[in-house]
Amino acid sequence: MDNQKFFLIIAIFLSVFLLWDKWEITHTTDANGNVISQTKVADFGTPTPIQPKNQDVPSITSNKVDTNLPITPAVKQHPFTTVSTDLLTVQINHKGGTIQNAFLNAYPVEIDSTNKFQLLSDKAGELFQAQSGLLPQGQMPTHHSIFSSDNTDYQLSGETLTVPFKWKGDNGIEVVKNFHFKRDSYVVTVDYIVTNNSNNELTLTSYTQLVRNALDQSNMMMPTFTGGARYDDQDVYEKIEFDDFSTEPKTTSKGGWIAMIQHYFFAAWIPDSNNIHSYSSSVRNGNYLLTTVNPNVSIAPGATATLPSNNLYIGPKEQARIDSVAPGLDKTVDYGVLFIIAKPLSELLNWIYSFVQSWGYAIIILTILIKLAFYKLSEKSYRSMAGMRKLSPRLAKLKETYGDDKQKMGQKTMELYKKEKINPASGCLPILVQIPVFISLYWVLLEMVELRQTPFWYLTDLSAQDPYYVLPIIMGVSMFVQQKLNPPPPDPMQAKIMMSLPFVFTIFFLWFPSGLVLYWVVNNILSITQQWVINKRING
Repeated sequence: MDNQKFFLIIAIFLSVFLLWDKWEITHTTDANGNVISQTKVADFGTPTPIQPKNQDVPSITSNKVDTNLPITPAVKQHPFTTVSTDLLTVQINHKGGTIQNAFLNAYPVEIDSTNKFQLLSDKAGELFQAQSGLLPQGQMPTHHSIFSSDNTDYQLSGETLTVPFKWKGDNGIEVVKNFHFKRDSYVVTVDYIVTNNSNNELTLTSYTQLVRNALDQSNMMMPTFTGGARYDDQDVYEKIEFDDFSTEPKTTSKGGWIAMIQHYFFAAWIPDSNNIHSYSSSVRNGNYLLTTVNPNVSIAPGATATLPSNNLYIGPKEQARIDSVAPGLDKTVDYGVLFIIAKPLSELLNWIYSFVQSWGYAIIILTILIKLAFYKLSEKSYRSMAGMRKLSPRLAKLKETYGDDKQKMGQKTMELYKKEKINPASGCLPILVQIPVFISLYWVLLEMVELRQTPFWYLTDLSAQDPYYVLPIIMGVSMFVQQKLNPPPPDPMQAKIMMSLPFVFTIFFLWFPSGLVLYWVVNNILSITQQWVINKRING
């Protein structure tokens, strides 16, 4: 199989892959055998009616508290407190202590823009908030209760900052809801200090929630997942489509987390890893909700207790950062079904970057390393093609002689291959290897937030398409040159198809991230060089 057939296979594979990945809804597994639910396009019409939860799912709440709370979003009619750190600017509504808006200070909306990327939002149609509270409702403050704050503006000046919100109930119970911030961190830690001034023992529990609208941020050429996700103590990671929020069963896990993910960024509630928690999803008031309910805590009359904390991650999918936040959180970086290949490629790319400090050069070096790894396989393929090119005149003569007798033609052709010790199928293995590597690297470069708004040479953003289409055109030209180094197809129709492939691929790559096109251009140039040298050795 020569490179011309390779181009045809890739063209067909890319078409099928892009369509399949956009619409595919079956369950697959990652490298560890973990269940991964693939996404499909969300229906933004009437939400699926809430279905009854499975009654046989074990409950971790012995006091049977009601977790079916309304999710009316926090609005700016209520006062809010603004907290600014080196990485985050968040607005905490005094109603419920809900984080209603969160801006990522290190990520502008656009290049050279002073506006920071907003992840959590209270905007109409773009609702995405982090809620939390205590149960039972009516006795403890939920995310609808009114808290007070000593200040409306806090600035992180040292290494840590604690922002307290206070609530006092008619029953004499006092609650301080603390938000803890750290320098160089996207994690906000939330805990409660509860003082039981009543005459009765108090049994309560805390909960956390993520609520958002179903906002689809993907497109056909860059099909990324937007929706829910959860991870449990069995190392099972599951993506939850918006259409499935009302039917997903309630689960329990020691540790784990829930998250709302989108391209490049996500928010995740991470409860205490030493306790067993319940996780559920639902659809209410046209919004999509992920809920965690924590274990019960008992507080004696007159006593004060600090409840186990919950961590909230609000930030980018920076692989080096999220690996240390919580087990399994790195799975929010969506590498698709080829996780087993994509994850090592991502780690290798990050390792190269640590030395060269340029993502563009890191991609080039990674391409060279991949090419070296497959050098022997490619050499065998190119030698076969060079031999086929050398035999082209003799094959043409056989066609003239036996063109009307296909059986005889095939027999004589195979005899010629055997005599010259040429195996036309010897190029298949390199092709089969390159396809999953290419697709894996596609996902790595598509998901890497580190490439977002990263310049290289004339490119202003390696995660976006080439604004001048220079790299796609070079890629198309390089494919054309590769074809000219190959033996021409004997069939005229096949020859016409092959001649059109550089144009087809150029159209494909016009909308691909320029970092991915850069990889393909460098790979083509290296392939041309290797093939040209082998052709010179064999054909003189």
